[in-house]
Amino acid sequence: MDRKADILLCGTGYFSEIILGDIAATSRAPLRVVVGGRNPERMKWLVDACRARAANYGTEVVFDSVSLDYASPETLAEPLAKLRPRVVVQSASMQSPWRVDNGESAWSDLVAEAGFGTTIAFHALLAFRMASAIEATGTGCHFVNTCYPDGVNQLLAAAGKPLTTGVGNVGLFPAFISGRLPFDQRPHLRVLAHHRHIVEWRKPVGTRAGAPVRAWIGDEEIADTEALTRDIQLPYRDLNVVSGASAVPVLLGLSGQGRRRAHVPGPGGRPGGYPVTVDEAGVSLDLPEPIGEVEAIAWNCQFEDADGVSVTDGRVVYAERTQAALRKHSPAIAEGFAVGDVEAAAAELGELRERLSG
Repeated sequence: MDRKADILLCGTGYFSEIILGDIAATSRAPLRVVVGGRNPERMKWLVDACRARAANYGTEVVFDSVSLDYASPETLAEPLAKLRPRVVVQSASMQSPWRVDNGESAWSDLVAEAGFGTTIAFHALLAFRMASAIEATGTGCHFVNTCYPDGVNQLLAAAGKPLTTGVGNVGLFPAFISGRLPFDQRPHLRVLAHHRHIVEWRKPVGTRAGAPVRAWIGDEEIADTEALTRDIQLPYRDLNVVSGASAVPVLLGLSGQGRRRAHVPGPGGRPGGYPVTVDEAGVSLDLPEPIGEVEAIAWNCQFEDADGVSVTDGRVVYAERTQAALRKHSPAIAEGFAVGDVEAAAAELGELRERLSG
């Protein structure tokens, strides 16, 4: 297939900015990256800034932009068919992760009480439309979703939509742990972690709850990852400096720049995050010998109740405490929804958010 883009990155927020800037600095082969979005001024700046970074670092990365209309899968089909990218990265969402559980409104208070999983329909909506457009056009690309991939990727997979993996989230933890290990041990680190760990690592030092992340050097598990990392308190938006950077090796691998090891959330629609190997064929689990896939998935599933959502038998199901919190405002929303009904679920949740944000 004649490709006119290697990577189409859909979204112009801070997470996208970090990814684009780091691709400009670290790519070791010619690459064409297209920024897709709805804000022409922001896209122009990102393209100009990344061209400048590529010039500074002497990399052969070409940057361009394309306007995207997210109204439906049909409106997304034309730019996809024209560009035929190797990799499509979905980084635009209907809910900013930095505008929840922060006490600014009754809506944010609800998310804080019910769990971040309350917002899954918002994070799934644009990803669902893009995956549907990829399916309809037969683009045959790798689809990478960055929007709450620990939960949303399960929904996409259950709905039968094209999906390769997520990026971000779990990538934070091996980066921080590696930074505290001797250099020769870093290539052998493998980590299991869930989106919920980000919530816990944002808390003041000494107040994290639940099981800690698990980490191995080779096949030997680190006995106490909490002792190694308990002094770290993640910021909100600024954690993208590390999280976004963790996405870059994955995207370069998928676009054909060689096989590499990485950590990703939601590979193939699995819950939570895992160590993987990545190349242009896709991603494969790279678990340490003592733990198999079934055990690793079960370990990640234990955090879904705290996040407030799971995907079971083709339905998005809210945890009991999440249902109780939602039921105060909308008994219908509290019942969850079928994975194919994202449009209606997001519309209904949007009405509730508007009402509680007023």
